[in-house]
This record gives sequence, structure tokens and C-alpha cells, in this order.
Amino acid sequence: MQRKKPRPKDLRSFIKQLELQGAEEWIRIKRKVSPKYEATAILFKLEEQAKYPAVYFENLDGFAIPAITNVHATRKRLALALEVEEGELVEEYKKRENARISPESVREGPVKEVIHVGTDVDLNRLPLFTHFDINTAPYVTAGIVVAKDPLSQVRNLSFNRGMLVGKNRLHTHLAPGMHLSRCQRNAEERDQPLEIAIVLGVHPAFSIGALALVPFDVDEYDVIGGMLREPVPLVKCETVDLEIPANAEIVLEGKILPHVREDEGPFGEYSGHSVGVDKHHVVEITAVTQRRSPIYQDVFTGHSEHRLMGAIPRESAIFKAVKTVAPGTRAVHMPVSGCCRFHCYISLDKRSEGEVRNAVFAALAADLYLKLVVVVDGDIDVYNEREVLWAMANRFQADRDILVIPNCQGSEIDPSSKKGGITTKMAIDATQKGKELPKRLRVPQAVAERIKLEDYIE
Repeated sequence: MQRKKPRPKDLRSFIKQLELQGAEEWIRIKRKVSPKYEATAILFKLEEQAKYPAVYFENLDGFAIPAITNVHATRKRLALALEVEEGELVEEYKKRENARISPESVREGPVKEVIHVGTDVDLNRLPLFTHFDINTAPYVTAGIVVAKDPLSQVRNLSFNRGMLVGKNRLHTHLAPGMHLSRCQRNAEERDQPLEIAIVLGVHPAFSIGALALVPFDVDEYDVIGGMLREPVPLVKCETVDLEIPANAEIVLEGKILPHVREDEGPFGEYSGHSVGVDKHHVVEITAVTQRRSPIYQDVFTGHSEHRLMGAIPRESAIFKAVKTVAPGTRAVHMPVSGCCRFHCYISLDKRSEGEVRNAVFAALAADLYLKLVVVVDGDIDVYNEREVLWAMANRFQADRDILVIPNCQGSEIDPSSKKGGITTKMAIDATQKGKELPKRLRVPQAVAERIKLEDYIE
């Protein structure tokens, strides 16, 4: 008897996993909610209670399509997506980045169940969220843009926001230096539009695979296949020469117009602040393909979901860079308190005092957004900020252990930076100096492992 082929991983298969996790990870809201401010207000209220569940809105006012948001807001859920324990998340991500699996072509898929082309395209059918009072229009926030470099024909995938300005028109920001910006520039230099497809509604392993910091000549569908541990099934688009995941919920086909820039913004960024209005690129949508009953996916911008989904690829890249110069590196963490971009904690077993500075410089070179690096000994859990601060309290002296580097390139999104993102960077050496580490206060490990609170406390 032939074995049944396992169902490919997609957003719906992950939702089934979440439904088994309970209210800590998954909430379904049946009451009517407006995607303009109200959905975001609910997420704010949950966050105030230190709750970060994925939230499924069944009944969005004025729309026939439900929506899910906050899927990527906890390390536990991202670890669930990779089917590992939370503490193994970054290590597993590093492994899968290089264990690439090529996609497979298929003739059809759920994303082709309903097709709107040309004048039938109307983005107003989709329940795009308006998150904040600074927004002048709703935004696509979970869109993964598929493009093909006009010169090399290599496919690129990246997250890019899209401000709704018409039934078939979005304004988008292409960050300078990023791969999509390079693809667009190569097309524009030839006076050509860049064909794109905006993918909405995928498995979170697909999402964090699309964020991998890989070279320009790497097909990111291969990286995503490695994250999923299975080939991505791809189906051809209707109006552009691209391939899209057959099991996506919704895909917007279109093109970035050459030599056209119009007002885009304000937008709520990962710093928790808004970025203002500027002249950015224009996207003309030529087709919308979707499942018969699709689920719209949103990212809760400026908060834990937005920050964390970008942190895992960065932690992986920084770890690899630091490990090269400091072989005793144990862990790298970009905390949510530092917006998962600006602060980095590194734990290592140092072989010499100079190794700490080597680790600092490697980290700063690996990610230009960093402006604070704290290095601690290997006995410190960098995922626990109380331990990092304890190390600073007990192993750090300000006159000896601070390194300040002015006039560095940082992030323009950092509201404290100068024009162009020029910033001052700082490193703190919170490792023990010149002698054996003092004994920390602990109970014997065997006793700690044996004691379970539920056995003693009713």
C-alpha cells in the first residue's frame, strides 16, 4: 500500500498546532471587531498583561475575510514552528539556513482557487489593518515580496510594507542596500518595471526563512525549504513571470513602477516610533489570487512580533561572526527591550582578556544596527535580562570596562541617531577579570532537577 504524502506545512497546519497550545499561545475572537484601531487595541491590552498570543479575528467589521495576527510574537511559537525546544531555536535556525532544499513546481494549488485579474482587482476586499493613530491609510504588513533580479534571474524574498492608496495601488518602502532594492534598481536602470508577487498567509518557518541574511545570489526559496524541511511547492503567477507558494492564503501580483515615487507613511516601525512621510516606490497590482475562503495575515508592527521575527536571523548571523573570533561563544541574544535590533548580549568562555573586544567588533561588523553590545561569561543566561544585569552589577567597572565608538553608521529608524542614522556605539565588558569566577549561590543540580513545584504546592 502506497503511503500517503504528508500535507505541506502552511499557515493552516500551524494554526492546528496552535489550537492545541491553549490561550497562552492562541486566542480566537468571535465578536465583531474593526480592523481600524480596534484589533490593535486588543493586542495592546493583551501586551499590557504580558500576554502575546496569536489572535484570530473571525468577524472583522465590513469584511468577509477573517484575519490572524501576532503569530511570530514569542520565541516559544517560533520554536514550535521549527519543531524544537525554545532554547534550541537559534541553533536550529543556523543549521537549517545551510540545509537548503530546492522548491518543486506544481500545476495548481489552493492559492489559485479564486483569481481576480485586471479591473476585477480590488484591494479594498482585504481586511488591511490600520494599527495606529499616526497611520493615514491601512497597511499590508505581513507581505513577503517575491522578485527576480533582472540580471541574474535569482529569486529574492523579503518583507516589505505596503500602504493602500487605491483599489490596485500600494506605496512601499525599499530599504537602501537590501536585496529587493538592488533588484528594483537593476530594472529601473533599464527603464523597466520590476515584477513582484506579494505573498500573504504562510507558515512561520516560511516567514523567518524569508528573513535569512544570505548572499544575493542565493535563491531564498531554497533557504525556506530548509527551514520547512520540505520543498516549497510553487505555482506560476497569472500576470507576472514569477512562482509563488501554492499553499499561500493570498497573493498580490504586480509591478514596481520605474522612476515613480509618491508619498508613503507615516508607519509604525520596530523602534516603537513612527517614521514620517517620504517619497517611496509605487506598486501597481495586476492580479489577486487566493484560496476560496482565505485567511488574511497581519504583523503587529512596532511590537514584539515585528521585532522578534527579525531577531532570529540576526542572532544567527552575529553568532556565526562572533564564534569565528571567539570559539568559546555560547549564545547571542537581541532582547525585545532593545527592539531586537539595537542591543545584543553575548555569553562566552573567554580564553584571554582580548577576546572580549574581538567579540564586540565582530558583532558590530555583522549588524550595523547594533549600538550596545554587552559581553558576559558563559555562566550567564543571556536570555534572562536579570542575569545580564546581575553580571553588570558584579563584574563590571565603568572606568575600565566601557568602550565608546562615536560617529558610526547605525539605523535611521533609531530616533536618537543623527541625520542618516549616524550613532555612537558602546560595548560593556561584564565578564570576570583576571581571576577564577567566584562561586554563585545554588543548590546541587541533582536536587534542583528532582524538585517539581507542582508536587509541593497545590
